[in-house]
Amino acid sequence: MKKWMLGAALATVLSSTPVLADGGYYGGALGARAAGRGGAFVARADDPTAISINPAGLADLRGWRLEVGNQFSYNSYAYTRAPTLDWGQEMNGTAPTVAFARVTNGAPAQAADPFIGVTTDFGLQDWGFGLAVYAPSGIAQEQFPVTGGQNYMMTQRQAIILDYAASAAWKYRELFGLGVTADVVSVPRLEYSLMINGNPFQGGINPVSSPYDLLAQTKGSDWFTMNARVGAWFRPEPWLEVAASGQVIPTDIVTHSTLAVSPQDQNLNPVQLRRGATGPNANDVTIRLPLPMMARAGLRYISLDQGVERWDLEVDVEYETWSRVNQFTVDTNGLVAHAATTNINIGTIVVPKQWKNVLSVKLGGDFALVPDRWKLRAGAYYESALAAPAYANVDFAGGPQVGGAVGGSLLDGALEVALTYQLRYMLTQTVSEADARVPQQVPASPCVAPYTDPYNCSSHLPPGLPGPVINAGTYNAMSHLVSVALIYRWGAAPAPAPFKQSESESQP
Repeated sequence: MKKWMLGAALATVLSSTPVLADGGYYGGALGARAAGRGGAFVARADDPTAISINPAGLADLRGWRLEVGNQFSYNSYAYTRAPTLDWGQEMNGTAPTVAFARVTNGAPAQAADPFIGVTTDFGLQDWGFGLAVYAPSGIAQEQFPVTGGQNYMMTQRQAIILDYAASAAWKYRELFGLGVTADVVSVPRLEYSLMINGNPFQGGINPVSSPYDLLAQTKGSDWFTMNARVGAWFRPEPWLEVAASGQVIPTDIVTHSTLAVSPQDQNLNPVQLRRGATGPNANDVTIRLPLPMMARAGLRYISLDQGVERWDLEVDVEYETWSRVNQFTVDTNGLVAHAATTNINIGTIVVPKQWKNVLSVKLGGDFALVPDRWKLRAGAYYESALAAPAYANVDFAGGPQVGGAVGGSLLDGALEVALTYQLRYMLTQTVSEADARVPQQVPASPCVAPYTDPYNCSSHLPPGLPGPVINAGTYNAMSHLVSVALIYRWGAAPAPAPFKQSESESQP
């Protein structure tokens, strides 16, 4: 019996290992100035965050600029599992109805999402260059009770992503500009935990809890994944700007991870893993997580007063190909699980996912309240759903999201201090058991695809699923984000065209 529980634990944790969390792994705008505009920044792109948002904007940045910033966030995620019939406690053909308490993210505060970037023109009128290291905006950690109603979906995840970027841009007069950024995506830490049901018996069904529950945990990293971004802008008139940028390489994060399995019943023997049937002890696995491609387009109107910008308004549309994440691939590199005298070859696991491409619409702008001193900014956005409600999960907020932001900048000569508050709100998702399509992980069960065997499969299972659905219920998610940035400028020569340099960017 224990050999089936070991196989169940290994297969389940690997099949449920997530990626990191606008859409998909990420959430929110990069940088205090872009965030204050609701993320509508692809056309403006006039600070060092252009390295990531639209590298073509660097061609307009004269002299040197140094930006140091951080984002603080409070990420509330709550789930109430729908009441269910506990067929594991069936008596005389009747199962009790079990209700679940509301569970919330136990680690909502996030203190660090840093950005450090520097740009320069090296004295070249039509060129710009930049270097940056930053953490893409997103929720790095979530934590739920081990015995909560969500425990068969996830109990904990922690992910740290860093991006190291180098950019170059060139412009032709004030008509158009082009830019490119080379990125190294680094994942120094990726952890994930969830409970699985290791029940190996025919017709076994435990939608609430099982004496064979196993907590499975993975830990890993990927220090080097190459990527690239390109960007462009076009100004047919001083008051009108069109821009586009994109992440253009279809690549994957490949984490080198370790696996640990902890039976909740201490009377169960622990798992022993080896490299091959007779090899040394080992616990390493390789997990492949696709990264999306992305395209942004922006249209910006600039209100000028004698060549000086007074206010602007920009609308951006962003499209991310999260449908690339249609499966996660896990290679155990020949890992074998040992229980007593039984060997279980794990092999390669390919797990299908149901993510969709995400479309975002963003609107925002700046207003010079006091020229050379105070700027105000605001913005709002809408982001389409990452996944259909039937595949809702607590690991990422997958429903449609709306949000807004307000912020401003204080300028004192060459120094600018920017501060922004953002709100991200996921529209409430409610999923019934009849519609839910995320099953409990019970890979040790003799009920196998197509899951219609009346002898090995329980009559209480949903048609075509290997276990009871465990994602029915109500999901709520909200994030409060505060971004701050210090930007210092020096060594700038006069701008060649007055409409491209506001008074706030002139040097004392």
